[in-house]
Amino acid sequence: MNQLPINKIFIAGFAFAITHWKKILEISIFPVVISLPLFSILPELLALMEQALSGGLTLDLVLPDNTTLYLILFLYGHISLSINLYRLVVLGEQSASTLPVLDASKIIRFIGLMLLVGIVSAMPILFTNLLILQFVASFLVVPITLNFINIAIGRPSKYRWGLSFSTHMSLFFLQVVVPMLIILLFTSLSSIIGLGAGVALAAKALAFYWGSITLALCYQLITATNDSTKTL
Repeated sequence: MNQLPINKIFIAGFAFAITHWKKILEISIFPVVISLPLFSILPELLALMEQALSGGLTLDLVLPDNTTLYLILFLYGHISLSINLYRLVVLGEQSASTLPVLDASKIIRFIGLMLLVGIVSAMPILFTNLLILQFVASFLVVPITLNFINIAIGRPSKYRWGLSFSTHMSLFFLQVVVPMLIILLFTSLSSIIGLGAGVALAAKALAFYWGSITLALCYQLITATNDSTKTL
């Protein structure tokens, strides 16, 4: 039976980042550089989002110049960094490249999985506005996110993982609850102390790196257990 020791994985995620900080920095350079154009117009986009939430936007909304291009570059950087992070954890430093990912099939599969997970997770909040249903949807779909690692290391995707309830719950806690709490904590501290939006952005970056590393660690434990079970 698959078991995910939450405490050990929680600590291992930070320990891995600390011991491999140099390689993580190297594989982050290209994605960060091509994301800089989007970061430069981020204040304008955030202001437009605030207007949208308050109902103040009109149909003649004008986005900053080249917003679509900047979003595409950011998405490509995000995918390239994610793939290299997963490969770093699962396959080692020699498999994580500082160059951008150019494998079209991996990029297309990654985007498809992102859309699937994003749509399923967002549907309850879009149609019912009930946050609890979004948590339920995220809980149901979280095993599918293990396929991000399958894509990164060139394995076929699978949509039935046969996880026990406790393992399923642990994976949900590590991949959904903990990153949300990290972002919420830093955002709240930023608002209270008045440190600005930079702290919230740093918290999201921390949650991304930690979440990616721990997802790969969970994948290793789950697949190792499954493989050993098959050999019995």
